[in-house]
Amino acid sequence: MSTVDPHTTLLKLLGQATHAFERELNRELRAALRDDLRPAHYAVFRYLAPEGSRISELAQEAGMTQQSMGELVAHMERCGYVERKVDPSDRRARLVVLTSEGRAALGIAAERIRRIEHRLVTRLGERGLDELRQGLGRVPEALAD
Repeated sequence: MSTVDPHTTLLKLLGQATHAFERELNRELRAALRDDLRPAHYAVFRYLAPEGSRISELAQEAGMTQQSMGELVAHMERCGYVERKVDPSDRRARLVVLTSEGRAALGIAAERIRRIEHRLVTRLGERGLDELRQGLGRVPEALAD
């Protein structure tokens, strides 16, 4: 069992944990889906609202430029995971929505995430994982102004 240097910042530990989780998820998904998807593409899945989202909304949620998000969406569109449709609330705008292949990919990702979390349970225990989840869930509120 490894020990953590008490001087390591929480931000660094969160980044390392996120990187490890996403690396494992990417390994699993590349085996099950297309091998040209990268973790950056998952931002589209992560922030896409069920009814669809505008690229500007996805970019803001992901903390990236609209141009960068547009490139990710275009790639995922070519892969068949998303498509752009007219926004019914503003016919000048376009919504990014999942295709049936995209919904299937999300189902596969959800199953792979459950598998990774089960691996974490074997290392942290049910209680440890629950405490981690609860603590992380309280961070945004604790840091809100």
